[in-house]
Amino acid sequence: PERPSLPDFSLPDGYEDGTPDLFMTLKDNLVKGRGWFASQNIAAGTVLICAKPIAMVMDWQDPDDSISFEREEDDEDMSFENEVSGLSKLNEILLLELARLIIRDPSVWTEKLNELFPRTAEDLEALDVWVCKDDDMFLQFERLINEIQEQKSLPEAVIKDISKRLPLIVRYNVLSAETSPELMVHPSPEQGYSTLSGTCLYHLPSFFNHDSRPNASRYAVGDVMYIVTNQDIPAETEICISYLEHEVLCEPAKVRNIMLNMDFTETENDATAEEVHDNDEEEDGPDIPVVDVDVQNELMSMDPMERLEAIDSLMFQALGEVSPLAEEEALMEGEGNSGMEEAMNNAPWFECDAQNLRILKALTLDSLGRMEEAFSIWKECVVFCQIKLPPNDEALVVMLVQAALCGFQQSQMQEEARQLAAQALVVHSILFGCGIERFRRRYHREFQLALRPAYTASEAHDLLWPLPKEPPTLGDLNAGIFGSTNEY
Repeated sequence: PERPSLPDFSLPDGYEDGTPDLFMTLKDNLVKGRGWFASQNIAAGTVLICAKPIAMVMDWQDPDDSISFEREEDDEDMSFENEVSGLSKLNEILLLELARLIIRDPSVWTEKLNELFPRTAEDLEALDVWVCKDDDMFLQFERLINEIQEQKSLPEAVIKDISKRLPLIVRYNVLSAETSPELMVHPSPEQGYSTLSGTCLYHLPSFFNHDSRPNASRYAVGDVMYIVTNQDIPAETEICISYLEHEVLCEPAKVRNIMLNMDFTETENDATAEEVHDNDEEEDGPDIPVVDVDVQNELMSMDPMERLEAIDSLMFQALGEVSPLAEEEALMEGEGNSGMEEAMNNAPWFECDAQNLRILKALTLDSLGRMEEAFSIWKECVVFCQIKLPPNDEALVVMLVQAALCGFQQSQMQEEARQLAAQALVVHSILFGCGIERFRRRYHREFQLALRPAYTASEAHDLLWPLPKEPPTLGDLNAGIFGSTNEY
């Protein structure tokens, strides 16, 4: 099949790569290194940076996303030593593209890449050297370095620096760029935007440090990255994003560290993670979420009634609990207390596994017309996002939208559905701006999903999120200054 073209979206009017100094300044953090700090009090919903990438590689350019680095784990505390600084296949393709860019324009290195971590000899000494397991990829990189050398546009010492640092710059600075990944239509080739997903290396956004409680969120429109505050930020506070998916930030630090696989480790600073996983030292749970896309697709391919039964069974496992059926089987087989104790030793999965199962159950109940049950579970999904995710998260908007659409199908729940719809619009406006107009543009394909038997898309979203009778004023547009001309 014909491959899509590479995205090349325009920055919104009034934004350039040099605009971060409106709200932030770069400072050194003794713990995290150089990072962005608020130069003034910043309100929630402020766009801090809009940036085009130095280079981008699309997911569809290489479907094999297996990781080519190795790690060793300590069985006692699940920590690991990063013995080999490796890159994924897509990152290696990105590495080659960056080398080609340097050949065409050496200032890409001198003015941008050279500023990124690792910057100093001390930084390099603290990291393992890049080891490429793909001989062809390594030879291509060597040839490109030789081309840079033959050009003689950069000093020999700088070229040697490029050969050592560039793979590690990619390793520690790349960010995923996905357009509207929170939408349920996202994976659909016809209705979603999955063909716009890729891996990017940006200049100024690379200076945002990681935190498990990020006070800023990031999202992409094609290749353009937006960094937006998700809460009010006082002056002099460091502004951090998450390098991990937000749904796993509520996990214990040792689990997050395994998933990060970076040059730093996090400490346990999330009370909810400590509370839910207070027996983790005695448990051996999964290193990554279990209910992934493949599991979800398998469940959704089942007959609805069979699916509900499978989801309920998996939910007990996800919560580390024993189902009544498993308890009954243990007693019938004469295993007694020993069998029950063994079953109870099952470690819980990731909290997002339970959330994904709740979503699948709500979707299934919706499709069966069991709206009251579905509405209750959608509200549980909303609560998870409110408690476990960063403030004003994009996933919260989706759950609020689905809860509102479900509740609206029941006359006795319509007032509560309107309240949920209003909350969805507020959160969406903080994160994405432009009020109801942009909300409806971004969600118009989501509204077209016929998830419910009695669902009339146009009537539901027109009643829950009606367009204003008067056109927006200039003040309204300035309140959400970015992205007013695209649908994402």
